[in-house]
Amino acid sequence: MSWLSAVGTLGLATLFALAPPSIHAVDGLSGPAPQEVVVDTVAGRPVVTTEFPRRDTDAGAWRLVEELGLGNVMGDGPEGFGDIHDIAVDPGGSIYVLDVGSEEVRGFGRDGAYLRTMAREGEGPGEFRYGSTNRITWRAPGQLWIGNGYQLMVVDTLGNELSRRVWKRPGRGWMPGEVPISRRVIAAGTDGSVFSVVDVGFLGDPDEGDATVVHVVRSRVSEDHEMLPGDTLMIESRRMVETAPPETVANREGSTISARWVRPEDPRLVWAVESGGTLWLAHRSRYRFDRLTFTGDTILTLRVGDVPPPPAAEDEFVPILAALASSPEGWLWVQREEPETEAGSTWDVLDNCGRYRATVSAPVGLRRVEVGPGGELHGISSNELDLDFVHRFRLRSEDGTAVTAEECPF
Repeated sequence: MSWLSAVGTLGLATLFALAPPSIHAVDGLSGPAPQEVVVDTVAGRPVVTTEFPRRDTDAGAWRLVEELGLGNVMGDGPEGFGDIHDIAVDPGGSIYVLDVGSEEVRGFGRDGAYLRTMAREGEGPGEFRYGSTNRITWRAPGQLWIGNGYQLMVVDTLGNELSRRVWKRPGRGWMPGEVPISRRVIAAGTDGSVFSVVDVGFLGDPDEGDATVVHVVRSRVSEDHEMLPGDTLMIESRRMVETAPPETVANREGSTISARWVRPEDPRLVWAVESGGTLWLAHRSRYRFDRLTFTGDTILTLRVGDVPPPPAAEDEFVPILAALASSPEGWLWVQREEPETEAGSTWDVLDNCGRYRATVSAPVGLRRVEVGPGGELHGISSNELDLDFVHRFRLRSEDGTAVTAEECPF
């Protein structure tokens, strides 16, 4: 069952129905107390409500401190990046940078020292054919999964090839309900499974038009690194919208061909996979977050204040959320949608019990973010010259409060 189906079954009225007596809980950590939470039970699952602090209070005096920056404006040496599509970070803090501009992957130690280059462009052992949808993921106990729409290669952290699979473009479209195995692995689970994302396009009815449906797939992995069929969760269906007026082109024989330029509409939902095998999902216009299993069951709902229903009309949609990320401790990082004039990125941080902890900002806009243990935040930025950089920030509290998995009142 998809998340959309689950919500449709319960109904919005049920989601916000009155519940048994609420639990009010404030933890006893040192330093400024996190915001109080109210815990209700709705349809057998906890619904946690927290609040942003008042303007005259301080929720914990947290801040982001930059610990490492990779990249240079001259484009020289290993830190001269071309077009970074993705990064991966292993438990030791080594960073692997997938640079499509240079058509290779470069490894750097935790201290930023250059280690090696691997997966160069090519078709030989340890080489990779680059495309436009490249992703890289670290998987225990020491593997890098590099994939795009038509190929997947697994190497060790020295660049030695362990496995390779290549798929040809399918000769037909996919029927509704069909989900192909994806080569775009986006995360790995603590149980050895891998998570991939699949965009499936299909022809819609004349009134609704064509659409693309976004799925996340959780796959088991065989001993020879083959992704096996697994659980599939549909995230959302996005209509195809025109990006330019139809264009008519004449061919040599005098007949004409009408070309129509389309793309999927902007996503209405943001989501993040947790390494333990669950997923956070939220509408971009609301501070409400649902934790789901890959069978479509909602096991926890997190709300910040009073949350209105999603806008009914298309022109009423105003995004306030840009992305979600989850840490190994279960803390949820919510990236705010920033105005185009803003150069940085802002995050609201909630701990594993749903308590509001902090709103922190980085001086640069970040994408392809990975949140590591202890509040480590890795991401990619671009400057006004479209030069790419890699950063590591750390979430720090002025009173020394640590980022840990707390004991929750539910």
